[in-house]
Amino acid sequence: MTTIDHCAFHSHTRLDYSLNDLLPILEQAGELDPERRRIVLDQARQRDIALDDPLSGLDLLLGLKLTRAKAPRERLTEESVLRTLAARFGLEFKRLDVLELDLEVSTRTISEGFARTNLLVPLRIVDGHLEILVHNPFRPELLEDMCRVTTLPLRLFLGTRAEITRLIDDFYQFRQAVKAAEQEFLSASESLANQEQRVRVGDRSDPRSQKHVSKAVDYLLHTALRERASDIHLEPKRDASLVRFRIDGVLHPLYRLPLTVHQAMISRLKGLSRLDISEKRRPQDGRVQLVLDDIRTDVRISTIPVAFGEKMVLRLLSSDTTLKKLDELGMEPDKLALFRSFLARSNSLVLVTGPTGSGKSTTLYSAMKTLAHSGVNVLTLEDPIEMVVDDFNQIGVQPKIGVDFGQVLRHILRQDPDIVMIGEMRDLNTAQEAVQAALTGHLVLSTLHTNDAASSITRLLDLGLDAFLINAALAGIVAQRLVRTLCPHCKVPIQTPEDQAILWRSSGLDAPETVWSGPGCEFCRNTGYLGRTGIHEILPFDEEVQDAVRQDTNLTALRRLVRAKGVASLFQSGIVKVLAGTTTMDEVVRVTGGVNG
Repeated sequence: MTTIDHCAFHSHTRLDYSLNDLLPILEQAGELDPERRRIVLDQARQRDIALDDPLSGLDLLLGLKLTRAKAPRERLTEESVLRTLAARFGLEFKRLDVLELDLEVSTRTISEGFARTNLLVPLRIVDGHLEILVHNPFRPELLEDMCRVTTLPLRLFLGTRAEITRLIDDFYQFRQAVKAAEQEFLSASESLANQEQRVRVGDRSDPRSQKHVSKAVDYLLHTALRERASDIHLEPKRDASLVRFRIDGVLHPLYRLPLTVHQAMISRLKGLSRLDISEKRRPQDGRVQLVLDDIRTDVRISTIPVAFGEKMVLRLLSSDTTLKKLDELGMEPDKLALFRSFLARSNSLVLVTGPTGSGKSTTLYSAMKTLAHSGVNVLTLEDPIEMVVDDFNQIGVQPKIGVDFGQVLRHILRQDPDIVMIGEMRDLNTAQEAVQAALTGHLVLSTLHTNDAASSITRLLDLGLDAFLINAALAGIVAQRLVRTLCPHCKVPIQTPEDQAILWRSSGLDAPETVWSGPGCEFCRNTGYLGRTGIHEILPFDEEVQDAVRQDTNLTALRRLVRAKGVASLFQSGIVKVLAGTTTMDEVVRVTGGVNG
């Protein structure tokens, strides 16, 4: 990384990305060998490209799609070229992380025209230095121009053209849309406050303001999909609106928006999901489907009134994350075989339990997708429908008009189903209807919000379900959580810390000498984690468990029985992932709560 104080960067070697500049550097770094260099020079000659042409050298090199000499399985890309240049001149290549950017700094420091002309974007101010992502920082005139824009010392990072161009397109358009919408709605509010203002009959708000809001909403949704966000939070505060993304189970603050724009975006999203725009006092739920790069993503939208306005949460469910193969859920082979045995029974009840956000929907949808084919009728009963899948016949309950789980379940059996999925067993009526469906020759899948498998049994008893019905219908219970997986780009083995060794010993296991850890890198936003996987406790409902239910055994005794049967707890399942180098002990403890989790 290079820091430039008071624009003193003129001593740097000038580099225009011509072939004269690039070829010697790439050869010295082992990216090109004599054979590959010859190919490049032959193509330059055939296309009449001068070796000192600053515009065509890099384009020609990348267009040939050569492999790297020191890594023949990898292609020579713009990123690999820029990384080589960064290492040669003491700079740092940077992958764009939208969560690190400061929207105000990025769009107010320089104009959009200057950014496009020079292929650079200011990122943020850190420790008094202005960080800049730039494609070619080796031109003295560029730095001279930057000195006229800011007096802050600069910290330069190299970035690809595509990344910088996308950032310029997205951020400048987003800021322009937000500012335009803010001005429109501010002037509208000012005119409403003036009782003497002349009002035209039938006048409507400027349609351009709606266009600005639509652009801002589109940018927000596209960014969330690109960044693998599972949820978007729009939270009104006293002076501004906070936008946060949940990525890999953790919330990240992203933007602060004017409150006037917040309400306009809420209204826009309500309109998209067919919610009542005028209703701001009651919670509402809706859904809409997005398409980005030909990938469909279903969005569940929830609004609720809070202290400073309406808070909205959008849950993003794409087929890539919600529909998986069963062997992609994170289950070990023996657990996967047990789960498949549950699904193979044509007349039984299978429960998946865990708190909100623990991956229950993914498990259920993936199971149904595996079972669905032209010879079966799959019916789902959800509140609301999470993701539309053509292979299922999906029903959304509507409690406002009296269409609840229990009522619809009584009619579902007349629809000749083979497999029935019930979004959640919330009350005795729903539980009884689910059990009856299982006992009359159907595979029924459902969820409960409980901490582990044993507490699911007591929850059914607490609902008022008879023990003999539970024993007759239930095939098995899957309790699960999601843990973040270590980033494959930066994970390294380390000596097991002493505090973790204590946890290993308290769980009855010998602490390993080394475990894996993620120090963090550009691929994982310096968190050390990239993506998530499941940890599972799977309890088959055999005769021993049935006897305990028949005797009305309490929760503590049930848990003791489950452990005695050799069923691995969620914590123990996490330990397996730690030993495999998939996740860390800290992450398992965070998710499960420790040894008893």
